[in-house]
Amino acid sequence: EAYTLMHRFCPWDGYEFKASDEVCPLCETERQQSLYCAGKQEVLQRLLLPPWQRVLWKPQPYQDNHTDATFLDELITNANFSEYDFWRIVRDSVAVSQHCAATVVFLAMFCLTNYRGVRLRWMLLMDLLLGAAGCGAMLSTACYRLWSESGVPTLSAFLVREASKVTIVSTLSALSTYLRICFLFLTAIYTLSPILRTLTQTISHDTVAAMTICFLSLHLFSHDYKFVNGIDKPFGGSVSLNASMFVSVLLTSRSASNLHVALIMCCAVEIFALAPRVFRQVRLTSETAYCICAFILFALALFLLQTLNNLLAFLFAVVIFGITFVAPLTFMYIQRFKNHINGPWDEAVPTNRHDKMGR
Repeated sequence: EAYTLMHRFCPWDGYEFKASDEVCPLCETERQQSLYCAGKQEVLQRLLLPPWQRVLWKPQPYQDNHTDATFLDELITNANFSEYDFWRIVRDSVAVSQHCAATVVFLAMFCLTNYRGVRLRWMLLMDLLLGAAGCGAMLSTACYRLWSESGVPTLSAFLVREASKVTIVSTLSALSTYLRICFLFLTAIYTLSPILRTLTQTISHDTVAAMTICFLSLHLFSHDYKFVNGIDKPFGGSVSLNASMFVSVLLTSRSASNLHVALIMCCAVEIFALAPRVFRQVRLTSETAYCICAFILFALALFLLQTLNNLLAFLFAVVIFGITFVAPLTFMYIQRFKNHINGPWDEAVPTNRHDKMGR
């Protein structure tokens, strides 16, 4: 049995026809009719139902779990997608590889002076060079920033202008303040060196080695690399700093003299506590100077490792290359598989009325 029915709704705009309508008053489309058979009751009912609307206030003859054909019409894929630049990622990854190189420098200096018979004067020279390089970098970046904000055309003219304002009394006062701070710091470390040398002396060598590896790994994984890249203003690597200082205390128990303990602690403070702040200032001032400093640090770490073991130096070079270049390439490759979908089913994001007024 078959019969003909006039369409109840316009398929183009959803207008509900009246009994006397033959043309849709909205789109002026002729009202259609279709031939149905009695066995297609589900099709008939579906065609006679009004169009589904995404509203809650209106009763509709649909199930609660109804999925309409227009459900995916408003689907948006990767709405906030931003393509990364490869060299930008490489420059950001330098913070990780640079800190790994600094950690290797610390460990290599300890091994060379403690197990390879290198005299302590070389470690003293290393501490002095690191301290002088850090002070020079901070002073240079401060002068460069002041010059860039002053509007003076050349740096030499700016230095001459600022030098004319400096008096001998103010210079001697600032110099005496810095020297007094350094003297108090070095005196405190050297005074505490006998205590630090015997603090963990009863722990076996295997336990010290295992704890050193564990806490250095914790230090590297929990370090605040975003601080060096200028993203975080306060330094958030307190766990990392405490882990590195604990490793330094562990290693001092294997030192042969109090002077060696003091030099190890000075090197640890310079590399783990002060170096991130120096790197941050250099990075914020000049990325070129930052990359040059990183390359010098890599070369120093590679040279020290090569004096210990050629295989370790090769593995270190491979790891640094992987962190600096291979990891960004891998990240760029997997970025193409990102598929983040958005649509009307997402939760509503409330907006603050004061924010709108401020804009």
